Amino acid sequence: MKLLTFLGTGNYAQTTYTWEDQEVTTKYVAAAINEFFDIDTVQAFLTTEARDTHWMMFSKAVKNAEEVFIPSGRSEEELWQIFEAVVNAVEPGETIVLDVTHSFRSIPLFVFLAGTYLQKSRNVKIGGVYYGAYERDRERSPIFDLTPTLKFIDWLTATDKFLDTGSAKNLGQLLTNIQRDFYKQGRQKREPVSPRQLIGFGNRIQAISESIELVRPLKLMEETALLDKISYEDLQNDVGAFAQPFSLLLDKIQADYHQFALPNPREASPQKTLSKQVDLLAWYIDKSLSAQAILLGRELTVSVLCTALKFDYLGKTERQDVERGLNSLVAWRENTQQPRPLALEGLITMMPNLDLDWLSKFWSQLREVRNDLAHTEMRSDSLSAAKMSEFVKGNLLEEIKKLMTVLP
Repeated sequence: MKLLTFLGTGNYAQTTYTWEDQEVTTKYVAAAINEFFDIDTVQAFLTTEARDTHWMMFSKAVKNAEEVFIPSGRSEEELWQIFEAVVNAVEPGETIVLDVTHSFRSIPLFVFLAGTYLQKSRNVKIGGVYYGAYERDRERSPIFDLTPTLKFIDWLTATDKFLDTGSAKNLGQLLTNIQRDFYKQGRQKREPVSPRQLIGFGNRIQAISESIELVRPLKLMEETALLDKISYEDLQNDVGAFAQPFSLLLDKIQADYHQFALPNPREASPQKTLSKQVDLLAWYIDKSLSAQAILLGRELTVSVLCTALKFDYLGKTERQDVERGLNSLVAWRENTQQPRPLALEGLITMMPNLDLDWLSKFWSQLREVRNDLAHTEMRSDSLSAAKMSEFVKGNLLEEIKKLMTVLP
């Protein structure tokens, strides 16, 4: 385990640093941390001025220390030089401990952020973040464990993912971990209140997120409807007591996901189910989830026409019949001198006001984009990602809404 510490030019006074039942008397908090924990090497980051002031005494107090020169951090360029120095001092997968007690200006904060970046980008494990709380008028100075603040980075990352993509999988995992760790540590035996709802709600929003990502609209409706069975008041109490960062997102997640809620969607009226799927299509487009939007848009087209024809929109044979009719329509509109295919008769009879030219063009485009997506560019004339995205963002939602008007 490697300790990263920082030295400034201040006049550090001798004090007795304490950690649990241990204590070390020294001028340098890094010397105490070095003894309190299983530290192999110490990387001491310091400016030229700090070296002149402290290195001789520090190296005697911390014999396993190595010096790393850094600038003062007075400019953005110098801050990035410090970042590079920290990165170069840490190997991928290594475990580090951060001492953020001493240094100049905002360097401790910057290094803390650099450490959390390494945690994500290089699989670096942060064994702890510590601050020596020196007080001039007291003989003993406690060392504070700031490691829990790292969880704010996890909350930030999970929140950003939810706002950007609509996926609450990471947020759900954080909630379930809080309740699971609470009971694993036996805290229910010594604390007056215990979390009851975090695992249930966390698992539910993870399941909802998977249904969204994998285009499971019917399962999504079922899962979001089940949110109503969780006591909102109890959930609020648990969040307030054990997951405060989540309190800012709870109402938004409830509102965003509740729009898809429909108990027993397979037994509900097709019009209700399809309307919810249109809402999901709008969600995909808004979140730039183009692949999901293309897949859902194609199936929605078939489902709407099945329903308009009074077919079972979930029936395999019925869907195949409608698909054949749509494909026959495209082929016929490309060569109208041919007799009208029998597969079109049902569409024309049941929906005499249907604009066949519009439907032919729309289905032809949608079919091409969907097939190109499914074949993962394994075609000589594949579409570009930009073209596919343009199709989704252009008028896919409006065309599906127009098609929905054929429903009774």
